[in-house]
Amino acid sequence: MSSSRQPQRSSSGRTQLACEPCRKRKSKCDGEKPLCGNCQAHRFVCHYESARPARRQKYWDRDYVQALEDQVRMLSASLEQSKDAGPLESSRQVRQLSPSEAANRLPYGPRTLKALSDFSSMKWAAIVGQDGAPLLAGPGRFSIFTRTQLPTFENESQPSPAPTPIPSTETFLLEIEANLGLKQHLKAHFLENLNPFYKFVDPIWLNFSDLFPHNDTALQLLYSALFGAAAHSSPMASKEMAETFISYAESLVQKCYLEHLCLPVLQALVILAWYKHMQLDSAKGHLYHYMAIGLSNHLKIGDAAQREHTANEVATIRTFWSLYFLDRVATPKLGCPSGIPWDVDFITPYIDTVPTDAVDMAALTFDHHCRLFHIQQRYIDIMYTSSFDSASSAEKQATYAKANNAMLEFRKRIDKRLYISRSRKPDRVQVVFWISYHSVLTNLQRPFLNPLDPGMVQNVPSVFRSATASAMAISRLLRALQSTDEVKYLPPFVVQHILRCALVHGLSLLAVEEAGGQRVSSGNFWFCFRTLGELSTVWKELSEGTTPFALMAVRNWGFRGDALPGVDEPYDDNHTGDDGYSGIEDYGIGLGMSDDFFGVMGTGSGL
Repeated sequence: MSSSRQPQRSSSGRTQLACEPCRKRKSKCDGEKPLCGNCQAHRFVCHYESARPARRQKYWDRDYVQALEDQVRMLSASLEQSKDAGPLESSRQVRQLSPSEAANRLPYGPRTLKALSDFSSMKWAAIVGQDGAPLLAGPGRFSIFTRTQLPTFENESQPSPAPTPIPSTETFLLEIEANLGLKQHLKAHFLENLNPFYKFVDPIWLNFSDLFPHNDTALQLLYSALFGAAAHSSPMASKEMAETFISYAESLVQKCYLEHLCLPVLQALVILAWYKHMQLDSAKGHLYHYMAIGLSNHLKIGDAAQREHTANEVATIRTFWSLYFLDRVATPKLGCPSGIPWDVDFITPYIDTVPTDAVDMAALTFDHHCRLFHIQQRYIDIMYTSSFDSASSAEKQATYAKANNAMLEFRKRIDKRLYISRSRKPDRVQVVFWISYHSVLTNLQRPFLNPLDPGMVQNVPSVFRSATASAMAISRLLRALQSTDEVKYLPPFVVQHILRCALVHGLSLLAVEEAGGQRVSSGNFWFCFRTLGELSTVWKELSEGTTPFALMAVRNWGFRGDALPGVDEPYDDNHTGDDGYSGIEDYGIGLGMSDDFFGVMGTGSGL
């Protein structure tokens, strides 16, 4: 055999690349070059393609199949109910089951039934803050955290607490002007730990940040807002420094909003709204939030058609998506309509404004995040409105089917680069996207966990299993980051996802305990609890608002003392928890894809 003809074989003995004539004839190729044995024997023109189009990936993973099964089950139940009830009866609201009736139809005890009813409705009484503790309240099935309540009238006999003293404007500006290292650090911290998740600004807009405060008024507003946002989460700055930057930005808001209508002002308002929401100052958070929405209307962002865009139009479209993302994640609201007047379907997608050679993991995840929350807004939020409770079982199931189908279609179209690989450590933005994905699935499933709804009761066990699977997936994703400091720099909206996850783990523990099953470890619940504690080092207000709430909820559901130990229970980092998985190698198992890409398992539930 000629020395130039070297067969290409894998370690298993199979040919790595077949020539094109053999591939088309489905003949076994020995892979020898420049002529394989078959082509030489049959005198074919042998040639090899250097690269072939990637074979279409299949998405027959566990959560995809289970979602299809759930949809078929619910649609079948809807058809049966429509036949039995008749056209008039099927459109009329049916009375709720009593707890005893639900107990006869479901394999759960009274405490689990109460907990499922609570979790599916989330119409818990308002938790009134004491000594500055956060309030958790809100109509329907969404909740708003805040630290303040507006009194009916101003009461001068109870003066407001003195504000934290801040340096004078002149002293502050002189110190910042001379501290180039601080400005560069805050800029780098902002671009590394905040901007990838929210896309507040394009990095090119920060080219003149070193000159602060010697910028024009609009850039002073933008830079002081983003420096304040960065200082709040930076280990090299302080909360007092963050408040000083934010106070200076707030002093410029009115002038800029009235006299400097330009994109940096809109971007600054989005950052200020995010900061106030994160601080649980919902009054000011919504103030800046709706100022940004009003300014977006003035700038005619909605006029951007899907075509070639100028540089200015691209910047405007990207800022719109940042505003939209903030609108969807700033507060844990469901069933509350968006204030943005534009139809998202007619806005150029964020990813289409990014040059192909500049598309990175952050751009991909942000674009998919926006699409994911648009599906939630369009198909799932309706399940959290007051009108949904009065709908017939058939209408509820049809709504579920539409939402579930939208999520299935979304899953099929997820860019394969976002799937987590077993062979390398995932990026933070990648992990956060999959956590959000499972949380949105949670929001899809949660209204159908109500054991007192006669039209839904037969679906509760399968939906409950899906909710638990999603909580397991979120826990596994978080464990992939726990060995580093990356957990503390997750974005603040992840706090709400972890709260949902913890509550589902609590439901699962209670169901197993009441069923008389073997004692299961509370490791997953306490892992979520501990992760909220780690996040409190950066997002103190949000984490300290949700942690007591999670603990209060599961205790009110009636856990035994030995099933739910005290907060000071030691936690074993090597413990795998209820799911039996411990590391990144495990949470991709089960996908019908190549070994290089692994999706995150489970369908979900959430708050």
